Amino acid sequence: MFTVSAVSLNHRIPSFAYTLQEKVHININKERLHAAGLPVGSWLKDVKQHLWDGRPDDYRFTAILYFEHRKEEREFVLGEVRDRFATISRGQRIAYVVDARYDAENASKIVELVRDADVFYCEAPYMDRDADKAQERYHLTARQAGLLARQANVRELVIFHFSPRYTGLENLLYQEAQQEFSGVAKAI
Repeated sequence: MFTVSAVSLNHRIPSFAYTLQEKVHININKERLHAAGLPVGSWLKDVKQHLWDGRPDDYRFTAILYFEHRKEEREFVLGEVRDRFATISRGQRIAYVVDARYDAENASKIVELVRDADVFYCEAPYMDRDADKAQERYHLTARQAGLLARQANVRELVIFHFSPRYTGLENLLYQEAQQEFSGVAKAI
């Protein structure tokens, strides 16, 4: 289903950055299911697992379907279920970096690890005007998070882990990250 990769970063003590790489992304179209008179339910988890496992199109499986007032056992052919109800796309890649100092070695490791991530969750405790404080405390600035996101060609950057000194000023952190990378989301 997915793989996890990690690298050790410098934060006075070892700290780890991670990526989660989905093998493929499988989306089940619930509207088509309902139009075909089929319920959603745990049987769809089995469908996804069969697809992740690479079972052949002619693979037959039995599923227990739970309707409003009854339960029913049905046999399905995997390829038919996939073609009618599933959309399979490139697997998503999610990256997470926290507790890292900005230096050449860490920057290189982070960029390599998070390259082409769909979503990059990255700490941004400090503004660049406090870069000396960030270095002293082994953390990143919002600008550095944006720079790493741009260098790694990620799709979306989510910054978090803000220093309490910026309470009420979070928009300044977002703006600073956006100066380096335009795909900054205001989540978390």
